[in-house]
Amino acid sequence: MLPIAPLMIEHRLIERMIAVMEMQAEGIQAGQELDLRFIPEVVDFMRTYADRTHHGKEEDILFKVLKGKKLSGAHRRVLEKLEDDHVKAREMVRKLSSLGEEHARGSPSAAYHASMLMKDLATFYHAHIELEDQGFFVPVMDYLNAPERQAMLEEFRDFDSRMVHERYARTVEGLGGGKEVHLARDEGNRWRCRVCGYIYDPKEDDPENGVPAGTSFADLPDDWVCPVCGASKDAFEHL
Repeated sequence: MLPIAPLMIEHRLIERMIAVMEMQAEGIQAGQELDLRFIPEVVDFMRTYADRTHHGKEEDILFKVLKGKKLSGAHRRVLEKLEDDHVKAREMVRKLSSLGEEHARGSPSAAYHASMLMKDLATFYHAHIELEDQGFFVPVMDYLNAPERQAMLEEFRDFDSRMVHERYARTVEGLGGGKEVHLARDEGNRWRCRVCGYIYDPKEDDPENGVPAGTSFADLPDDWVCPVCGASKDAFEHL
């Protein structure tokens, strides 16, 4: 599988959200009420999925690697445009978020202005996705050899797994849970993997990772992973 495959799959979900936005915008302009929950949900999707997750993989991984290649002039110009598009999209979503707040405060015109902005955002993303899918993604794969493509796929998977933890860590922090996780050093403490249920017991060795018995969870190396499912230490909870 080419590294662009997961990105193009993500495009399909973004397009589905765009269709929902367009339908909602048409409804508002036809006189329908705008549910107070709609804009916050759209903004959360656009920021977390479309931008932080999807654009994040493009900018932090794909684009970063391509910038180190000898791209043709045309491909480099498209790459620069795509990066500019991401900046513009963030600004449009920021404005949509502000309109959502105004609507929640009872502004009589916020819903209509939000409908116009959602139409603009939909038009913007249709063009952006078309450019990537039809004019950029496939040809730039020629700049990567087979090992580079495979490495990028693995980096995408790692990026996505970290995004899950980052997303819900922010949720906990927003509810007053703080940012630090203090790891106990008592060798009697056990830790459970939230992904597969494996329990790390310091009294037992971990032959898969070459960890001897008597090693506390806090003393495991940062790159240690669950011997069953491969999850990182961040995926473990103290029992």
